[in-house]
Amino acid sequence: MIDQHRDGMNAIVVNLARRSQLLVEQQLRLLEEMEREERDPDRLAALFRLDHLAARLRRNDENLLVLAGGQVRRRPGEGLPLDGMVLAALSEIEQYQRVRAEVEDVAEVSGHATGDLIHLLAELFDNATGFSPPDSPVRVISVMDDESVTLEITDEGIGLSPGALAELNVLLAAPPDLTVAASERMGLVVVSHLAARHRVRVQLRSSHAGTCAKVRIPGDLLILEGAARQ
Repeated sequence: MIDQHRDGMNAIVVNLARRSQLLVEQQLRLLEEMEREERDPDRLAALFRLDHLAARLRRNDENLLVLAGGQVRRRPGEGLPLDGMVLAALSEIEQYQRVRAEVEDVAEVSGHATGDLIHLLAELFDNATGFSPPDSPVRVISVMDDESVTLEITDEGIGLSPGALAELNVLLAAPPDLTVAASERMGLVVVSHLAARHRVRVQLRSSHAGTCAKVRIPGDLLILEGAARQ
């Protein structure tokens, strides 16, 4: 009975999120048309701000879909370079100006995973900027080895206690079901679900400045730069 009730509630959440998502997609298409035709720089800047807000609303709908077990169908299945994926994720957060990215263009991410990984990174960027001083930078670097690429996202916040870090890393390693408690940590719960879909490993570590989120992208999701250009 409990499982049936949970499944029913999840189905309601998925239906509501999809309806909202359709409206946001229509809004984004309309804004894109208006941006192409607008010649006044001030009005164009205002349209870009509306576009950015609509993209954030779309991600919120996608969060609900992920938590309720629905599939997000938004982006075409095309490969994307690592630096392009980071830029796409930054376009979906409020404080994107604070992020300093130094990501090497050494690989592309396979098309079937790009949408989910952009979403995952946007949630981590949002978390890093939201829990650190508004005048501090958030830094992103890439580290490549023989089998994977790791993106490191470091903020200058107050950090986390060892116990809190351990608890959050357990959450990131094992996606929880949709509950009231899980919804209070929606961003990291969504990250956990998206990472599990693609065998991406996300871990939090203390850094000298605050907290560092490490995102390990496995080799089977990557196309190395040389291979991508052949």
